[in-house]
Amino acid sequence: MKYIKAFNNNVALVNDHSGLEWIVMGTGVGYQKKKGDPIDEASIRRKFAAEDSTAKRPLVQVLDHMEPEVLDVAVEVVKNAEASLGTTFENNIYLTVADHLNFAIKRAIEEVDYVGANRWEVKNLYPQEYLAAQAAIRLVFDRLDVLLPKSEETFFTYHFVNGQQNKKTRIEETLKMTEVINRIIEVIQYHFQISLDEESLSYTRFITHLRHFFIRQFKQNPIEDQEVDLTIVEVVKSKYPRSYQAVEKIGRLLEQKYGWTLSPNEMLYLALHIWRLTNQPETE
Repeated sequence: MKYIKAFNNNVALVNDHSGLEWIVMGTGVGYQKKKGDPIDEASIRRKFAAEDSTAKRPLVQVLDHMEPEVLDVAVEVVKNAEASLGTTFENNIYLTVADHLNFAIKRAIEEVDYVGANRWEVKNLYPQEYLAAQAAIRLVFDRLDVLLPKSEETFFTYHFVNGQQNKKTRIEETLKMTEVINRIIEVIQYHFQISLDEESLSYTRFITHLRHFFIRQFKQNPIEDQEVDLTIVEVVKSKYPRSYQAVEKIGRLLEQKYGWTLSPNEMLYLALHIWRLTNQPETE
């Protein structure tokens, strides 16, 4: 690979032997290089096609209009989030977060905020990602002396949720996931006439289960487990009738509004999760 230009010491534009251009990341990959200099490919940690057809704007254009320190902080934000969440994000999150941060800083300077951002929803549905988002905002303030508005807690949370899913999953699908999970929680609370304990372990496990279910729906991948014995389903229906009735209501909601069908496996698992979540005594 040959060096074309640097966006900062650790991010550069290069081309390969076929002439294709790439944006590469790696410690010192753009340091003191001249156009045409060879790039030590062992130093490259991540690379992106400069002409990415999925990007809203050419990546080179995005980086050309970004201060080097903003890109540095965006990379640090993503790495810290990966460490705190114990995950590895899709590669594209680095430039996505950098682009978002660049505009977020401009909005903060102009004192523009999105007051309608559903902060309380994402805090409850994605608590770990929300904490990572709060840490990201503190890091931006420490590094760049810019205090981002509270709405950015929501937007960074969505980036971190989205970054753990399939790279074809869009922010719009994460928003849809949030909407559907909220509807399901409403159904359960109305059915049992209770307020769920959002701090409980059962609540966290339930939300995690729903998230995996929706990711499968978005990918159109049915659950891969062997179909459960219908006798077991009948036992659960008999032992936990109110929980199973709640699942049936959820199933009708998903079918009518989204065209999704719950398999017997999902019906069973949801009933058990809801029983733990509500901890209500069941009667025959």
